[in-house]
Amino acid sequence: MSLNPALKFRDFIQVLKNEGDLIEIDTEVDPNLEVGAITRKAYENKLAAPLFNNLKQDPENIDPKNLFRILGCPGGLRGFGNDHARIALHLGLDSQTPMKEIIDFLVANRNPKKYIPPVLVPNDQSPHKKHHLTKEQIDLTKLPVPLLHHGDGGKFIQTYGMWVLQTPDKSWTNWSIARGMVHDSKSITGLVINPQHVKQVSDAWVAAGKGDKIPFALCFGVPPAAILVSSMPIPDGATEAEYIGGLCNQAVPVVKCETNDLEVPADCEMVFEGYLDRDTLVREGPFGEMHGYCFPKDHHTQPLYRVNHISYRDQAIMPISNPGLCTDETHTLIGGLVSAETKYLISQHPVLSKIVEDVFTPYEAQALWLAVKINTHELVKLKTNAKELSNLVGDFLFRSKECYKVCSILHEIILVGDDIDIFDFKQLIWAYTTRHTPVQDQLYFDDVKPFALAPFASQGPLIKTRQGGKCVTTCIFPKQFTDPDFEFVTCNFNGYPEEVKNKISQNWDKYYK
Repeated sequence: MSLNPALKFRDFIQVLKNEGDLIEIDTEVDPNLEVGAITRKAYENKLAAPLFNNLKQDPENIDPKNLFRILGCPGGLRGFGNDHARIALHLGLDSQTPMKEIIDFLVANRNPKKYIPPVLVPNDQSPHKKHHLTKEQIDLTKLPVPLLHHGDGGKFIQTYGMWVLQTPDKSWTNWSIARGMVHDSKSITGLVINPQHVKQVSDAWVAAGKGDKIPFALCFGVPPAAILVSSMPIPDGATEAEYIGGLCNQAVPVVKCETNDLEVPADCEMVFEGYLDRDTLVREGPFGEMHGYCFPKDHHTQPLYRVNHISYRDQAIMPISNPGLCTDETHTLIGGLVSAETKYLISQHPVLSKIVEDVFTPYEAQALWLAVKINTHELVKLKTNAKELSNLVGDFLFRSKECYKVCSILHEIILVGDDIDIFDFKQLIWAYTTRHTPVQDQLYFDDVKPFALAPFASQGPLIKTRQGGKCVTTCIFPKQFTDPDFEFVTCNFNGYPEEVKNKISQNWDKYYK
């Protein structure tokens, strides 16, 4: 039987194993910092995804055999072949699919007409219905929840799971990712902030006077396509389950929760159920985030998720994301998916759609930059200049209703010509440093909100003013705006004539024996 890595988490793991991209660690590993340190080393060296089969257990864990193992680096980069293999597998694509094609696949399939609603299946088709813990049996503090970073304010149980919430009128069921930290034996606290959809859905309950008891489910080990889409900045009100069905050309099987009316993926490792209490606020964080820092004195006041039921499968596996210095899931998924949605939105713009060829958030910039590749021959036809182009791009991506939420994580948009491969950071940074005049070729947007998690915002004056810190940088030579035949020779191997390059490539083994 063929494997389905997009819709079955265990199949995803098996494909990684089959392709030599999984390492099973049977030596006992302490979830207190050791798991985090190992995963960080794996990310930073593009090593195989680690599956921790033998976590150090609290003697009071009610079911140490099945609660639980940990999979690290599920969306990290691969160190051989196609580095984006794990992201491709999340979508059921061939593991050799490069990031540009992944983005194009997402853009091509962003069509509501292709959406397929989920299908409700019996509980016996759901492995996580095997074991159950009642409210009285639950003690989250006894589970092997990892302390991922040295400066974290607690043990973050939720880094690669999926929250499920639904509006009171049931018109919108949202699947999303937002971090969650163990607060006490039966509750989790996590970020419920704008512009996240979990905030918008829970706001509807608050408006209805029921903000203290909002039903939720927290699902771990969901279909990889589900976790990817739950990271996407899809439009408000869109139902992720239908979107996933369209991407995979197959309905997502779902089952009913045990204690509320929510439906969750049938293919889960564990499901926590309970209710979100927006009226009770507690200390949350800090947490080492996507930009590579943890500030030990930075914490938030956030609401509680009260857990009253847990269901789980045999030898359950909890996938985790351990954010930090690139490259991890906060870059490949969040940054990569912002690229896809931005490219789609640009394709709908009457002017930018004619000149923009590609967009990408380079990981080396911690998903704070967006590189935009401009067709310079089409650019000339616009009869514009650098300042006007920068204003057009920035006004649309930073200010427009369509884009401002999608692009909220971005602080600098970099415009380059079509000779640059924006997926190659070496080329991008070369163009950035040599083709723009600092300040002169940068247009600032001081009226837009900064991304609060960006370290220069959270640790500087922007945290108080909550305005500015964003710009568009034009790395296109002035003559390229007016002369379609403007020429320059790049002093690298690719700059040589084709016949010379071909001859050298054919004879390379003779030169370097």
